Amino acid sequence: MSLQRLVYKEVVSSLPKKEIGIIIGPRQVGKTTLLKKIASHCRKNKIGCKYFNLEMPSDANYFARDFEFLLDDICKKKQIILIDEFHYLPNATKLFKSIYDGCKGVKVYASGSSSIEMHRHLKESLAGRRHLFQLFPLSFSEWLPSKSLSVKLPGNIHSKISPDAHCKLRTYLEEFIVLGGMPGLVHEKRPENKKRLLLDLVATYIQKDIKALLREEDILSFNRLLVLLAGQEGSLLSENSVSQVLNYSLRQVRKDLSILNQMFLLDILKPFFTNRGRELKQINKIYYFDSGIRNAILHDFRKLDSRPDKGVLLESFVLHELQKNLKVSQEIYYWRTREKEEVDFILVQDRIPIAIEVKSQISRGEIPNGIKRFFIKYPECNIAIVLNNSIKEELSYQNRKIIFAPHYYAALIPSLYK
Repeated sequence: MSLQRLVYKEVVSSLPKKEIGIIIGPRQVGKTTLLKKIASHCRKNKIGCKYFNLEMPSDANYFARDFEFLLDDICKKKQIILIDEFHYLPNATKLFKSIYDGCKGVKVYASGSSSIEMHRHLKESLAGRRHLFQLFPLSFSEWLPSKSLSVKLPGNIHSKISPDAHCKLRTYLEEFIVLGGMPGLVHEKRPENKKRLLLDLVATYIQKDIKALLREEDILSFNRLLVLLAGQEGSLLSENSVSQVLNYSLRQVRKDLSILNQMFLLDILKPFFTNRGRELKQINKIYYFDSGIRNAILHDFRKLDSRPDKGVLLESFVLHELQKNLKVSQEIYYWRTREKEEVDFILVQDRIPIAIEVKSQISRGEIPNGIKRFFIKYPECNIAIVLNNSIKEELSYQNRKIIFAPHYYAALIPSLYK
């Protein structure tokens, strides 16, 4: 089925603008499909458009011609130029700048699989000339229509839904968390085929993407690092501890973490603090970009209630739902003090925080201690969210609002700043 991506409207609305559109994200999250949907939109609206996949020899040869001749050919008419796998361009920055500065009516969208590629191949600054779009695996709202067209998510954080809808959403959510949001999974019907696809994707990342950035002798250690990080997801990451466990140099640990982050395979969450606090300022938390990929690395696809890492998987789901729905100038942190007071996530916009705690089971009216302590330390925080299995209610605590809601409300939290 055709999936409706959250970023599609944003990309299409940028068509009249001059900036070069750079679409980045991990492999197999739908960048090629997005470019082809843009091409389809152009055809329907009679907008000139050309699509190129630089992994195809004929398309690569088109861009291998003399630069001046290539530029003249591209600029001879108004059109949209779509370039898939743009890192194969030997002169991407020069070409994009020349099109932006000298080709009236020509708009470029280009896709790549990592920020390493983006910085390596866009060697000069394109500041003011580019619009960056990050494409993630499917959000729960994007994935849900592949399971049911009748079950709907709530419209806003204050909405309530029927017990029957809640029961169905909980069932779908468990499958989504265990297998993740990689778009290719929706075309597979059997669970075993979905698991096989995820295992193949992990192998593809290692063999095609990561292996090219490492020496041959590093691959075995890197594979061990992937498993170790998967087991430590949601925890404070001690680089020294990782180095000792793997007998791996600290420098190499930091390099590999940077590679995973720049290839969008690993999310590194920094601590929230201000000059007033005593929070830990140097230790980060890590999460894999997709729970299905993480479970494939661990070779563990058990149901949620059978797993000791259920809480971590719920946290990961919430983090990714927040990420996929962030507004401009919003950022996500975690909060933890030396006294071990903590809140899972802190969403910040214009220096105003919202505290977000993720629980599996919680009693009605129970306010987590971490939120109470955060309210004391940060009086500018007026709202806290407690995501849980089933409770939906709103309480007032010391003139602050605390919203209890099921986990699938997570995507609606960034809109609270409105």
